[in-house]
Amino acid sequence: MDTNNAIAVEPLGVRIKRLRIASGLTQGQLAALIGISSTAVGNWESGEFLPKVRYLAKLAGALGIDVSELLDAAKCIDELAEEVQLLTLFRSLTKERQLIAIKLVEALK
Repeated sequence: MDTNNAIAVEPLGVRIKRLRIASGLTQGQLAALIGISSTAVGNWESGEFLPKVRYLAKLAGALGIDVSELLDAAKCIDELAEEVQLLTLFRSLTKERQLIAIKLVEALK
């Protein structure tokens, strides 16, 4: 797989940390809201462990978001929809125009 074309997805731990800081919470405060240890929050943020499913709703609630936003599902779906639209348009072109489109995109890099 060509990783240059992969969708950039923020790791869950990085997202948790970013959202926690944006909410003005310490690891300890977030942990208290969820009912877990601050060590567990630190492990999530470092990527050492992922949160168990049973904590996702509490975690999202403590951060003031819904679970789908926490998991970044909407962003991935939006990005995939854009890529599908572009691919559909590209495939509708003649081979000659596809080559022109490729050259134009490469020139924009």
